[in-house]
Amino acid sequence: MFRPGHLEIIRDPVGPWPGYHIDLDYEVEQRDWETYVRFDLRGEIDGRPFQECFELHRDVAYNFLQSACRRLRHHGLEPHLMVPLAGHRDHERVFADLREKLHAEPGTPVDLERFLLERP
Repeated sequence: MFRPGHLEIIRDPVGPWPGYHIDLDYEVEQRDWETYVRFDLRGEIDGRPFQECFELHRDVAYNFLQSACRRLRHHGLEPHLMVPLAGHRDHERVFADLREKLHAEPGTPVDLERFLLERP
């Protein structure tokens, strides 16, 4: 379920695959002439709770799914179970919300070095 600044994904256990409940909240922060997006990732995977916060610079904030999935793997979500996350229907709404909050237009430059090196 999506609402501006929040994404919730729930999957019930199916056969051998565990269920999960993931909440991702995000907000734009301005510091020292730079803009960041702060992400709060929390929930449970197979009944085990987790919570992590991370932030990304505005030009790489659209890569939040990679950062979130890396953290979810650390908490036990197997890579093949992440496919539903990447294909979730509300991700387009999150991207549109981020574009609006960051005042980003198509063609907004990305610092490639930061994109490749930033490993929050």
